[in-house]
Amino acid sequence: MKGFAIKFIAGVLAVCLPLFVVAVAGLSFEPQFGETFLGELAAKNNRLEIIGKPKIAVVGGSSIAFGLNSDMLSEELGMPVVNFGLYATLGTKLMLDLAQASIKSGDIIVVAPELDGQTLSLYFNAESAWQAFDSDMSMLKNAKFENYGALAGNFWGYAISKLKYKRYGGLKPEGVYSKSSFNVDGDIVYPRPHNIMPLEFGPNHMIDLEPAILSGDFAKYLNKFVKFAKGKGAAVYFDFPPMNRLGVLQYGDENAIYEFYRSLAKNLDCEIIGNINSYILDERYFFDSNYHLNDSGVFVRTALLAEDIKRALGVAVPVAIALPLPPEKPLEEYVSGEDAYSEYFLYEPYASGLIIVGVSDAGKGMGELTVPRMADGKPVLAVGERAFAGCNMLAKVTIGDNIAQFYDYAFEGCERLEMIMLNMTDASAVAVGNDFLGGARESCRIYLPREAFGNFAVDYFWSRYSSKMDVAP
Repeated sequence: MKGFAIKFIAGVLAVCLPLFVVAVAGLSFEPQFGETFLGELAAKNNRLEIIGKPKIAVVGGSSIAFGLNSDMLSEELGMPVVNFGLYATLGTKLMLDLAQASIKSGDIIVVAPELDGQTLSLYFNAESAWQAFDSDMSMLKNAKFENYGALAGNFWGYAISKLKYKRYGGLKPEGVYSKSSFNVDGDIVYPRPHNIMPLEFGPNHMIDLEPAILSGDFAKYLNKFVKFAKGKGAAVYFDFPPMNRLGVLQYGDENAIYEFYRSLAKNLDCEIIGNINSYILDERYFFDSNYHLNDSGVFVRTALLAEDIKRALGVAVPVAIALPLPPEKPLEEYVSGEDAYSEYFLYEPYASGLIIVGVSDAGKGMGELTVPRMADGKPVLAVGERAFAGCNMLAKVTIGDNIAQFYDYAFEGCERLEMIMLNMTDASAVAVGNDFLGGARESCRIYLPREAFGNFAVDYFWSRYSSKMDVAP
């Protein structure tokens, strides 16, 4: 009997002790995400809470973080401005919930999310929310009850990730996708002189202005928010994000765009103050996505928003923001020379170089491949959709920092692929979609240099694959 009791206690400890350790890690360890892009939410929320006088709050996702000069807007309208946009993966609902707690009489709230089926729904990402709350858990009090279940279900993963990142020496991200890229107003001020996308638009994240992307549940939720704000003596307006004209599927189809606008106007109880066509901008005003503006684009979007708000308020004074010309992309310089692996791949022209569209018969029989930097005297810039299809023997692929674009499902059908070695340090310099690992085997891992691990793990686009990432052996 005594032996059974000892085994029973040992079994309970074996199950409960890891749970206890992970729970302690989640709640007690110093914040691991405080210096990340998501870590900026605490500062934005604090600014929203401490401004006592009537303010303008612009609520949404990263198109606001990348697309607003709060000082300029404040000067134009004579009110303090809160840039309350951060990351679409948090969900527009969470940003509305946090904003609602700080609404005061006289406030102007402009809701301007990105236009897709995720941001115009009640989508809520608990994993990202935990990371954003990491340095200020008081924000939990303003999360709504209906999201508590998701938060509880994702706490384990959040705590495990804190342990993992602490083991790697902590997250120390650099570049545009870090907290250090923001100023005190919550605007991104990291230098973004021109468009860095090879095609000048993001092919993995096209903007589809179909009326169906507006969820009926989201429209009802936003309308409740509008009613609450009006009850507090505040005004709520809906406006549009900046959109890369090359990334809008309906660009040039005025009827289709008007139908989308009509759908919004029919379902929302707040005034739509902008002209959607005015927000479809020249691709040269963008930076690394179809919604993220460069430094020149910020002036354009801020001026548009100032005009919209002034018009809604009946202010006749014209906007005094000078608009810069769209910046030209500088010519890239590439190191010439052929690569030993270039013969194993198939190519097509792509921007100023080549895109890999397939693997040769000889390459398909290899267990290890390295993506070349050059082929036929031209730089290799991208890996296309299903580029590695048919590589049934491939176990390891190495990719250097010459690649600026990955298309989704590039590794579909690679039944033995276990290791994707990314010899890169700048996560923001290589674009990736939502299905980078689509079709690859479940056990496939992404390996990175130790100095680059933190940048990729918390990058705006790459962070969705953080659970699949490890430091290269």
